[in-house]
Amino acid sequence: MSVFSLRSQRNGQYKDFTLLEILHLLGDAVNDEIWLPRHEDVFNLSSFREINGSGATIYPQNWHTETFAQVHGQSSVLLQYVPASPVLMVMLNGIVQSLHTNYQVNGNRLLFPFTFNAQDSLQCIYTY
Repeated sequence: MSVFSLRSQRNGQYKDFTLLEILHLLGDAVNDEIWLPRHEDVFNLSSFREINGSGATIYPQNWHTETFAQVHGQSSVLLQYVPASPVLMVMLNGIVQSLHTNYQVNGNRLLFPFTFNAQDSLQCIYTY
């Protein structure tokens, strides 16, 4: 199941990636691990299991993506659903943001310590 489609800087073509492929790109495949920010925990890449679509888990989750292109002058946005902890990825202008450092969550509201510019684009991928 493809969950990400990324555009190549070289040729402009899009390529689909699975979540496992992204984890392998971001993680350390030699040591079979991926580190959370600030060394909060380490996880084995080989322990990956798909939780949406295969029915292999007793806790099915719904994935949702929201893009906010018109955020100029705002310092918060409302998500359509309340995100299930801890699966929430927030990207500002393509850069992944860190919870408690770059934003706070209050229910379905994301709060930022700054106001957005006219050029800013915010995307959130999460489960609910």
